[in-house]
Amino acid sequence: MRLLLVSANQERSPDPVAPLGVCYVATAAAQAGHDVRVLDLCFSEDVEVDVAAAVAAHRPEAIGTSLRNVDNCAYPDTVSYLPHYRRVVDACRAVSPAPIVLGGSAFTTMPAFYLAALEVPYGVVGEGEVALPALLARLAAGSDARGVGGVAVWDAVTRAVTVTPPAWLPSLDALRAERRWIDNRLYLERGGMANLQTKRGCHYKCTFCAYPVIEGRGMRTRDPRGVAAEVETLLEEYGLDQFFIVDSVFNAPRGYAEAVCTALRRFGQRIRWSCFVTPGNLSAELLDLMMAAGCQSIDFGTDAGSNRTLRAFRKSFNVDDIHAASALCRERGLPFCHSLVFGGEDETWETVAETIATMDACRPTAVTAMCGVRVYPETPFAQALLGRGEVPGVEALYEPYFYFSPAVRDGLTEAVAAAARARGNWFLPGSKVNDEDRLFANLRGRGLKGDLWRYLARLRLGRALGPAGA
Repeated sequence: MRLLLVSANQERSPDPVAPLGVCYVATAAAQAGHDVRVLDLCFSEDVEVDVAAAVAAHRPEAIGTSLRNVDNCAYPDTVSYLPHYRRVVDACRAVSPAPIVLGGSAFTTMPAFYLAALEVPYGVVGEGEVALPALLARLAAGSDARGVGGVAVWDAVTRAVTVTPPAWLPSLDALRAERRWIDNRLYLERGGMANLQTKRGCHYKCTFCAYPVIEGRGMRTRDPRGVAAEVETLLEEYGLDQFFIVDSVFNAPRGYAEAVCTALRRFGQRIRWSCFVTPGNLSAELLDLMMAAGCQSIDFGTDAGSNRTLRAFRKSFNVDDIHAASALCRERGLPFCHSLVFGGEDETWETVAETIATMDACRPTAVTAMCGVRVYPETPFAQALLGRGEVPGVEALYEPYFYFSPAVRDGLTEAVAAAARARGNWFLPGSKVNDEDRLFANLRGRGLKGDLWRYLARLRLGRALGPAGA
């Protein structure tokens, strides 16, 4: 079949993110024998015109539309992407009778909602490399698509939605993500980096995280030699030497990150990369391996700096681990960021103060802080709130819904904003404190690549990193 894949994302704050998932699915569909074209709308100035041109050029028999994020996950400056997704779907429907298939991480978090809201007949839940070709085969044969693993179907007459759970791939080593589908140089120029994935899924139990919903509850790793081969391709064929590893957590499971870094070490002088890291599983030996393999900065998924709040989030580490991991980075001069979420269960003004004090003691290069916990359906936190009757129904979670601990609900946003203003290295995406968009645009304009928060100390907006042991 002639297949047009549309990457709908147009969010470019703080940086445009290359659609790696679309590259995986496009490659798999092409390998299955389909005639594939990709329309990436990230930099489009006229969605309707670009969709019409792509449809006219390719005459698709099916259109796959990838929905990356539900919203910007920021409070109080919250933006839902549903109106934009409706615009993209309407643009496709206006110029083509081809059936539309939704997919992507946003769709996977709430498939029944998106199919009904956008009145689209089909969707792929979870991984699309096998599910989408299987669905296309059913469509080509005129067969019922219900029952295919990972496929959701909306009945326009009854408005009922049937979702067949995804069958997560047992191995990722046969998958490929060719980058020929997108404009890599444009992403490198405007976004500063490419993307790389070494594993899928997450085995941690964090209450509010949607990674296990999107990628599966458990970690499936790639052969490190395959990861190194992909990096070599990025370097030699596409000239991409800066990338972000998009794994939920890079330094898990134990021993795997070490194997990946060993495989990448031969490129260590030629590449620069960043990743998400948990503070509880970071050793000096691993950090040295990461830096030798080209790691230039890390982002800790810390979420809180108080043991009480960490326990409520079901995090796998404690405050001592946060201090120890931060010290390892400071001793090596490796830029590091702590990402925080204020207002979760058991949050009090005392725990808020403890988290702020922990950050001051750790002296990170940057802090990214959110106020309120964005609650997504199917997460443990959502189930708990629904079970306690604190949320009237799952429908309330489809639009941006933020939880605030009753003890700090009034005044939390203002208190965290005040703390951020007193510390020039804190960013609050939901309040535009310290205006990261303006700052990052300025830095990109200077041709800087990679995670831009690591330049804060150089710009004297954050505290300079102290000497080892200080």
